[in-house]
Amino acid sequence: MKVIVCNIGSSSLKFQLLEMATESILAQGHMERVGSNESTIVYSAGEKKIHETQTPLPSQRDAVQHMLNFLVAPNYGILKSLDEIDAVGFKTIQAGDKNGSVLLTQEVLDAMEYYRDLAPAHNPPYLSAIYMFRELLPKTPLVGVFEPGFHTQAPDYAKIYGTPYEWIEKYGVKKYGYHGASHRFVTGETVRLLNLPQDDHKIISCHLGGSSSLCAFKNGIAVDTSMGFTPQSGLIQGTRIGDLDPYVLPYVMDKKEISLEDALKECSKNAGLAGLSGTSGDMRDINEAIASGSKRALLARNKFIYDIKRYIGEFLVLMEGLDAITFTGGIGNKDADLRKEVLASLEFLGCQLDQTQNEQHATTISTASSEIKVLVVKTNEEIVVARETVKVVENHI
Repeated sequence: MKVIVCNIGSSSLKFQLLEMATESILAQGHMERVGSNESTIVYSAGEKKIHETQTPLPSQRDAVQHMLNFLVAPNYGILKSLDEIDAVGFKTIQAGDKNGSVLLTQEVLDAMEYYRDLAPAHNPPYLSAIYMFRELLPKTPLVGVFEPGFHTQAPDYAKIYGTPYEWIEKYGVKKYGYHGASHRFVTGETVRLLNLPQDDHKIISCHLGGSSSLCAFKNGIAVDTSMGFTPQSGLIQGTRIGDLDPYVLPYVMDKKEISLEDALKECSKNAGLAGLSGTSGDMRDINEAIASGSKRALLARNKFIYDIKRYIGEFLVLMEGLDAITFTGGIGNKDADLRKEVLASLEFLGCQLDQTQNEQHATTISTASSEIKVLVVKTNEEIVVARETVKVVENHI
């Protein structure tokens, strides 16, 4: 089975074409600045770059069409016909009670429309692209692998807020969680690499990057996660505010004489690591600023580490123990000093860090005698989407 996996942003499109019998990448590519006259396009066959250009891509439809033309171009020999594509999988974000791995029926698309305000940077471009694929590949199954789908088995009491019950029942106000594809891959790899029993394990996965979240994974089920109703909550993010007392908003609106829209824009664009540090939301920039003596940058980094520790502590109690912690994402994979600071708080539980392995970003960075194993794993969200897509299609044959 050949599957296309699409990851779509407001001005970008990334894709992989995979042969699922071997889970090998036949082709991949990414397009940046979609919607402009200077879009950058890079295509590869397998891992080898074979085409790079700049060309106008006025819309996502143009980007999708350009990608499909590339896949059947005779000079590249990737596909003879678009009929060879058995399914298209999308790393979709939010559809309320339709979250999961599902065929993208009109009912599911309507749910994405209803919840578009929960993911305003993601749902609209995904909807546009899905409609384009439906038009250009009318006979090909389209599958949504929704980010909250990995978290749907969490206990009801872990997913609700103390809101009026009507908000939950009528408007779907509850904790959804995100980064599902990444947490699914990372926890699966942790079980495999440590040879943990499939039905007896306690893992915390830490997806740390421009957007960050932690997940508590117990006996094959994601029992809690740091993100909630929207990706705004949980840890502080690159530019997003993280957990916040809701009454801060009307207070600031009154003091600054700004609208709710303006206040929310500040929460999502000018907050988080960027807002605290005064530099950017990129931890590399923050670390450089710290080295130059910036107290604000140090405050931002310390707050981020504090939030990580706070959720680890919470999940430790909820799961009544811990077998392993796994780091992933741009920060999780590359910031050895951050990992060291986080893990120092677990030394009292017998977690022992191998300093050399940590500095080398090895897969296993805990000592052989450590009571809690610590891994560093590069996530692979695309293979998760592809595998889930195959399952959905096979179940509907």
